[in-house]
Amino acid sequence: MNYDADIIIIGAGHNSLTAALYLQQAGHKVLILEKADVSGGAAKTSDILEKGFKHDLYATNIGQFLGSRVYDDFKDQFHQNGFDIVAANQPFGNVFPDKKCIRVYTDPVKTIQEFERFSSKDARAWNDMIEYFTKVSPYLFPILQLPIPSLKMLFHFWKIYRGLGYREMLDLVRVLLTPTRQFLDERFESAEAKALLSPWAFHLGLSPDCAGGATFSLLESAADHLNGLALSKGGVGNLIQAMESVLKQGGTQFLMGTMVSDIVVKKGIAVGVKTADGHTYHAKKAVLGNVTPRQYVELVGQDQLAEKFVKRCKTYQFGPGTLMIHLTTDGPIKWDAAKDLTDTAYVHIAPYMSDISDTYSQIMKHQIPSDPLLVVAQQSKIDPDRAPEGKHVGWIQVRAFPQKITGDAAGKIKIGSWNDMKEPICNRVIEKIEQYAPNIKGIIRKAVVHTPQDLEKDDPNLVGGDMVGGTHHMHQFFFNRPVSGWSRYKTPIKRLYLTGQSTWPGCGMNAASGNLAAMQMLKDL
Repeated sequence: MNYDADIIIIGAGHNSLTAALYLQQAGHKVLILEKADVSGGAAKTSDILEKGFKHDLYATNIGQFLGSRVYDDFKDQFHQNGFDIVAANQPFGNVFPDKKCIRVYTDPVKTIQEFERFSSKDARAWNDMIEYFTKVSPYLFPILQLPIPSLKMLFHFWKIYRGLGYREMLDLVRVLLTPTRQFLDERFESAEAKALLSPWAFHLGLSPDCAGGATFSLLESAADHLNGLALSKGGVGNLIQAMESVLKQGGTQFLMGTMVSDIVVKKGIAVGVKTADGHTYHAKKAVLGNVTPRQYVELVGQDQLAEKFVKRCKTYQFGPGTLMIHLTTDGPIKWDAAKDLTDTAYVHIAPYMSDISDTYSQIMKHQIPSDPLLVVAQQSKIDPDRAPEGKHVGWIQVRAFPQKITGDAAGKIKIGSWNDMKEPICNRVIEKIEQYAPNIKGIIRKAVVHTPQDLEKDDPNLVGGDMVGGTHHMHQFFFNRPVSGWSRYKTPIKRLYLTGQSTWPGCGMNAASGNLAAMQMLKDL
């Protein structure tokens, strides 16, 4: 038989590209098939509104990627192929009524002063939290880069035990399982300090009372304070293009605009893929799918799989959706609370932790949230290459949003088609920002709303607009991701593997799933 490649990869997201880099490095011929016209999955840059204005459509923060193994192993090649980094020394902040705000800087003195304005106790608690993060992060981050379950993970916990001691190790495990509200209530007293740190868990769809939320509030807030919030210069697409260029230079082939309709299985072994146009591509050694568990069943065919496994995949739980608003503006957003908020990478508007809880409750009822958390990203203030001189781009991420709508929590928006609701939803969002930045309406040149439905249409892995690849609640995390018993990237079909956000360690541009899937494949092949 004439083989088209040693390994065929479905999808060209950053985890697929990561896996391909290691497989290619090991001498395997790789073929990547991608439905879209460009690589990246949820990490794409486009001038969707005006020429010369570069928008990161979804993912923008690359801090986790810079700590990844693939960056450590291939960073010289990436930078030789056009990738560069810019970092915000004002990574994030929150605004509140009465022209109040609290900001985090990379400067520890300025950050402490922010907390001092609300509570001396909170200033000490922030310092304590950063000290704790510095102490445990050498043990914590490697957990997210190890296969689970595995002897390597077991040995790592032995290292934690040796390094921290028994009680400190148990305390770290407790943090990993603690809800955000509990974690913050134990440390901080002001509503503003709690509001500053709680949104990070909600980026993953975890409300303040969901187990495990504290992990993400701790990791992201501390890491951004210590390192700055990192962006890919000129757009996250430049990082993806650099990865793609390295692969092409090594011989990996890409077929863009190619939809895979079936995974070809013979005698329980994956031997290739079939595309929507009827063409079959043959893999000599393996197939790797950057797909969701539900898509996996559709591509393989449930007649090839055990009933219990099919049921688990079909009931794989996706989290709340996201609504995105992209803007081009004639100037920067001017925030009432502080002049330098315009230089902050992310401005969160909830305003308080209780508002996040209310939003979560409303979206669970499939209602348009009355007062949702807004994540206002001001990328071109950090990276001027993204817009013409004097102009700006940015996005507003509405976290979170129901995948299907049955009502409006505020009782003001008439329920209809997504297209019918875009304008009134956008108006609600802009009016909320206007309470804190009165110039917002006057500077907008153009705007576009991407609903949860639009997100899934652009990237089938963003099911219902869920940007994190499925809920990160404890029943679907760690060794339960994507399905208990199958968290090591293998599947019941021999030589067929999975990667992507629906696998361990979940969401974010951490490239860990791609690296770990490739390591498993190289071990098996």
